[in-house]
Amino acid sequence: MNAISTAAKRSVLALVCLVAAAGCSTEQAGPRAADPCAIADPSAERDLIKQITGSGDFDTRVNATTAHLVDSLKGDLRSLPSTPWLMCGYVPTQGKDASRVQLQVRWLYRESKEQNPQGTVPVEANGAVGWAGDTGSQLRVRCDMPGDLRGQSDNALLAVEESFRIGAPRPNMTQADRDRQTSLTYLMARRVAEALGCENKPLKRAPVVKVLPSPTPTPTPTPTPKS
Repeated sequence: MNAISTAAKRSVLALVCLVAAAGCSTEQAGPRAADPCAIADPSAERDLIKQITGSGDFDTRVNATTAHLVDSLKGDLRSLPSTPWLMCGYVPTQGKDASRVQLQVRWLYRESKEQNPQGTVPVEANGAVGWAGDTGSQLRVRCDMPGDLRGQSDNALLAVEESFRIGAPRPNMTQADRDRQTSLTYLMARRVAEALGCENKPLKRAPVVKVLPSPTPTPTPTPTPKS
């Protein structure tokens, strides 16, 4: 009976993990710090990308190796704010390239006055703040860098931004859709923070997205990414 009971408990736990993908599968997503663009199957990230792109599967495009990205971000930390770096993209295997998800990352001043893009809403997820819109989302989070970069990181925020459908919003977008996109941005920001070795280990919990009250934002110029 004990063996049967143990097996049953394991089956229930596996089912719970499958249903609550954002909680269990993200911890099984593999070596994120070694290859933050890699998406495991199954994983919460993969499920979110499929839902966002509306596709059965997708191809991964890596714009920069982890070592190059980390070295570049460390260098940029000495001269704030930095220009965004293209990191990786996810393109549906069947469908239009414009439906792809594209990730970029940069540093901002901690006291940055940069305004949210027009048509977006301010959001917060477990301490990370940013904005969410129909075709993109951004989260900013503190990253305490190790060694001689600690002083510079005290004045900075790590900003991770994702573009969705590349300027062509899906019809009838809902706040649930934007929350889903922000959750993916959160999970990918966690990977960048792990690759950088942020000593405060931000974004460890599963993403919980909240919309914040704010007056209507005004548009701000978008920097040109480096590749």
